[in-house]
Amino acid sequence: MNASSQTPSTAPTVLPLAEALASPFARTRDNGDAVQVLIDRTGLPAPTLVAQPDMVHVMLADIDDMAPWLAELGGRLVVDGAPGCQAWTLVTELERTRRRAAVAVQVHALTVSGQDVLPALRSAVAA
Repeated sequence: MNASSQTPSTAPTVLPLAEALASPFARTRDNGDAVQVLIDRTGLPAPTLVAQPDMVHVMLADIDDMAPWLAELGGRLVVDGAPGCQAWTLVTELERTRRRAAVAVQVHALTVSGQDVLPALRSAVAA
């Protein structure tokens, strides 16, 4: 057995600190933390928060809870329909700070056919 057959052919991978901190787990944690800080600071309704490496999803219990999110962050309101219901999604982001990159946020709520929706939300879809 020669010496070359006893040594591994590749060295273990060592990531630079910045790249290690940019792992999907770290981005997920950082994105979720950023949105949670906003919620704690403003009192925005957010019964369910789902952080992912590329964005944070906020699931609302009531369509009326979309109005404070729209007022706080602005963004684009999109409505998709299906028989009997509509999915309302606010596509927005937390602005970049010195400590972190911008965080994409989507806020979701469902309505059933015929349900009242605040005029401010309806006009935001048309805008």
